Order: sequence, then structure tokens, then C-alpha cells
Amino acid sequence: MRLSVIALFCLAASVGLSACSSSEDKSKIDELQHRVEQLEKENASLRTKLPNALALSLLTSAVNDAQTKNIQESAATEAEAPKPQTTNHPKFSDLDEVAQKQMIEDLAKIGIFDGASNEFLPNKNISRGEYVTWLYKAYNAIMPAAQQIHLATSAPPFFKDLSASDPAYKYAQALANAGYSVGYEDGTFKSNQPITREEMISMKVGVDCGKALEPWRSQLESVWKFSDSKNIAERYTGYIHQDFYVSGSYGSNIQRAFGKIGTFHAKAPVTRAEAAGTLWQIGQFGAQGHTANLAIKS
Repeated sequence: MRLSVIALFCLAASVGLSACSSSEDKSKIDELQHRVEQLEKENASLRTKLPNALALSLLTSAVNDAQTKNIQESAATEAEAPKPQTTNHPKFSDLDEVAQKQMIEDLAKIGIFDGASNEFLPNKNISRGEYVTWLYKAYNAIMPAAQQIHLATSAPPFFKDLSASDPAYKYAQALANAGYSVGYEDGTFKSNQPITREEMISMKVGVDCGKALEPWRSQLESVWKFSDSKNIAERYTGYIHQDFYVSGSYGSNIQRAFGKIGTFHAKAPVTRAEAAGTLWQIGQFGAQGHTANLAIKS
């Protein structure tokens, strides 16, 4: 456009020099001058618009480049991010006649039980070490993150008979460090010994309530009315009494483990199925949502 204006000026000058006296040429010159003025106006207008157009073009290009970069970075991040792990929980073939079948299957889905065996062995006795391991894992799998029990890796040993090589060591240490009564009064733990009914209910209720409970035999006998209440060791009476009020959709710990009973059998060993029944719910009230089936959904 700029070159056209210059050319027209040159043409006008040439015509004016060669025949300025001719009226016809003068008319042509006037026409050319008018055209030159129009072209100058158009040229000025283009010069005004050019910076805006250029800026818009540059901005559009920058936005497109940024969008392309974001898409590329997002794709790269997605490709590098670890994929969610699919939990291959065991599926047990020996639970058909077990009252706690659904609870055991729920606990298996949140990773409480080790191994890939298809047998749960529901009627086999469970040791104290195995129970405290399950208890720690179930608590952290079911309860909110803010209430997790941490491993006590730097704490001195709490139990004089529990070696650091014992699989249950770190879990017993963690629960003891958190203030829960999981051992004996003489400072031992007896990891390989079968856990009894009174020991298991007391250990579990202490964790449910988040504190130690004082003995309370009179109230235990009042609410539970077990025919053999006198056989329950004094130190466990407060916990077993409190379990009457620790209830959810499947009942209290005692009810989930043993069903409706009139005799407690305090010193009897606990089976794996009974132990699992206590772990399906954590905390004092199932209505608050601290159960294995809800942990699966969340």
C-alpha cells in the first residue's frame, strides 16, 4: 500500500511537468490527487490498526502455545503417575457355616489378613500376637486418618518377653505406646499364647473407648447377667461391662464374636472367626460409620 501511494505521486508529477496547460490533463491530475488522498487515509488507518492486530495475533499464539504445553504436561504427568493398585484380597472357601462370614469377607477386602490362602481356618485358635496384629491393622484401615495409631519405632520395648523379631512386636509396641493395655501386669506379652475371651474383649474395648477402664464387677453382672461372671478376672470387669454399650448393626463385640450367650467362659481360647467378629467395627458407636463395610465404600 505504501509503494502504491509513492507511485501515484510520481505519476502525478510526471503528468504535471509534461502538460500542465491542458485542461484534460489537469482533470486527470485532480483525480489522481483525490485518489492519493484516499489512499493516504486508508494507509493511515491500516497503520493504526496494525499494532492491535499484531498484538492480538501474538496473544492468540501465546495462548495456543500455553494450552498445548498444559495438555502435553498433563498427559506426561498422567503417564508417569502410579496407577491405583488393585487389592487382591483372599477369597476364603471355608466360611459357609460361619456366622461371621460377611464380616470376615469385609475385613479381607480392606487388607487385614495376610497371605493368599483360600482357607481362613475359622475354628482355629488365634494367638495374642496375631490378634494384636489384626487389631492394629483393622483400626487404621477403618478409622479416619486423623485418628491413626502410629508405629512406635523409637520407643523402648514395653514387654520383656517380646522380641523385636516377633511379627507382632511393632503392633504391640504401637498399641502400648498409644496408652492401651495389651499386655500383662507383670510386663510380659506372651505373643504365642492363645488369647482368651476376657483378654480379647478387654483389649478391643480399651481401643474402642480410647482409654483404660477401672474394674466394675457389680455393673458387669447387672447388665450382662452371665451365669459365670465370677470367673472373670477383676482387671477385665470394667471393659466387659462397657462392651454392653459398644454396639452397632451387628451388636457389641461380645455379640459379634459369640452371638447371644448366657455363659461367658472367660478363660476359653478365641477362634479366628470370633476374633474377626470383634474387628469388623471400631469405636463405641457403629452409627458413626466406623465399620469395615463402610471403609470399603469410602
